[in-house]
Amino acid sequence: MDKTFDLYSKYYDLLYKDKDYEAEAKYVKTLLGENGTNIRDILELGCGTGRHAHLLNRAGYNVFGIDSSSSMLEQAKLIGVNCVKGDVRTFRADKTFDAVVSLFHVADYQTSNDDLTDFFRTASVHLKSGGIFIFDCWYGPCVLNIKPEIRIKKLENENISIRRTAIPTMHPNENIADVNYEIDIISDGNRYSSLKETHRMRYLFRPEIELILKMTGFNLLKSEEWLSRKEPGSETWSVVFICEKT
Repeated sequence: MDKTFDLYSKYYDLLYKDKDYEAEAKYVKTLLGENGTNIRDILELGCGTGRHAHLLNRAGYNVFGIDSSSSMLEQAKLIGVNCVKGDVRTFRADKTFDAVVSLFHVADYQTSNDDLTDFFRTASVHLKSGGIFIFDCWYGPCVLNIKPEIRIKKLENENISIRRTAIPTMHPNENIADVNYEIDIISDGNRYSSLKETHRMRYLFRPEIELILKMTGFNLLKSEEWLSRKEPGSETWSVVFICEKT
């Protein structure tokens, strides 16, 4: 995962320049306000280039982020995010937090049961009793119903343009989809770089999530469609889970 995102990070913010980080940070703030009390200190597992953390800091929280990509962390630090390199499965700090958040499908990169259990356990050991854990993921019923398909995305700024082709490969016995990216970068009308990467993503189902949460010291408070707040269903691609440390 570290190597994948080190390659990706140089172009990450351009690829997601159409992502509404302001709305997402506001939404997370709403979830924290509805489900927690006196939340100030937040641990973000998989902070990436720090866009969510930066906005949550501006909203009055104190966010500490970890990520496995050194190059992404460099970008996060440039916008003032307090962060260190770490693995979401094994990271341990010497303090607890009021909340733990993990956004943009970090959970889906935990492709084995052990990975997912360790990821949840990292959240658990860093929370006080009653602390809130929020994460989102690909929702299994939707993935099986709609299925990932080939997608092409084109973006540009004043320096470069990018064409990204995503080609999925399904592994149904493992609940995993390999998303194979082909990324072409153009500068001054000339193709000068090409990347090929595979992101292995696990799609998740509520019963397995509830089981592993219980094993790691959580109660599931509720789940809902990311941003829309609708009830999850077979056409809900991204679901957020709000959990409480017991």
